[in-house]
Amino acid sequence: MKGVKEVKRVQVRGKKHTVLAEDAEIEKLLQRGLSLKGKIKDLENELDVIQDRIIEIARNRREGTTTVMLDSITARAVITFRESYTVKHEIEEIKVPLGPLFERFFEKKVEYKSTTDFKKFMESDHALGIETPEKVKASILKYVSVKETKPYLKMEEKTDGK
Repeated sequence: MKGVKEVKRVQVRGKKHTVLAEDAEIEKLLQRGLSLKGKIKDLENELDVIQDRIIEIARNRREGTTTVMLDSITARAVITFRESYTVKHEIEEIKVPLGPLFERFFEKKVEYKSTTDFKKFMESDHALGIETPEKVKASILKYVSVKETKPYLKMEEKTDGK
């Protein structure tokens, strides 16, 4: 038989609730997290406005340089402007006129990404018509690795109390 769980009384919006101790901790963590999330969002918006203005001033003082340094009495801002070029697929039309410079200026990249069918095949018993799926999976894993991304956590205020 499992031991008796500790219960706590917690007050939310003026109403007292008796819940398991861990549930009371969850309530406190979520409320604190939501409060911090709101404050951070407000601060990020304020910081964005400040940074946009600093970048605007730096752009006006840039004079063709990549990096602009703005000094004040108590602080310094270093703004580095970055640029990238977007190359259209039609660039190959000038391959002949450019000659060997074409390969020097441009490189063609091919990228493979997994599909939902791949995930279904690798994570389930669905063989997709393949006679020896385990052998195929093993050979695929020589070229594909799983990279765990940071878990997504969404905290939100309940509007109806449920």
